[in-house]
Amino acid sequence: MAKVMLGNHSAIRVPRTEKDRIRRFYRDVLGGEIMREGDQKDDLRLGGDFYIAFLYEDDGAALDEDGFRKAIYLELKAGNVEEMRREIVAFGVKVLDVPDPHLYFQAPGGQVLRLVGTDEDLSRYEGTEHGEQFVGQAFE
Repeated sequence: MAKVMLGNHSAIRVPRTEKDRIRRFYRDVLGGEIMREGDQKDDLRLGGDFYIAFLYEDDGAALDEDGFRKAIYLELKAGNVEEMRREIVAFGVKVLDVPDPHLYFQAPGGQVLRLVGTDEDLSRYEGTEHGEQFVGQAFE
């Protein structure tokens, strides 16, 4: 049986009206590098080897805020989680109430992200921890 793994390139459709906030958040708060900037699409690099393309669309063409909350959640890793948490929240993102100790938030453009530590033991989320298993609850 063939096996796969997730690649290091991603793309997401976002409202054109969020372009400036997306650029500021991913560049200034998360430390990403805008590799290519355009009216229709921005290509950005995070953490050295993860690339995300933001495809700008007219309002109504991209998912709305509620649609993103029902879509895939992405994970961000930081060396100093508390400092990064403060910067993210101070930027003015929407913090989500999730039954988990990590910060879950909607970034500009609507994507839902979870903040974890780079050296954090996440085995309870992988099903590899011995003993009590984490049981995820439905997100509202």
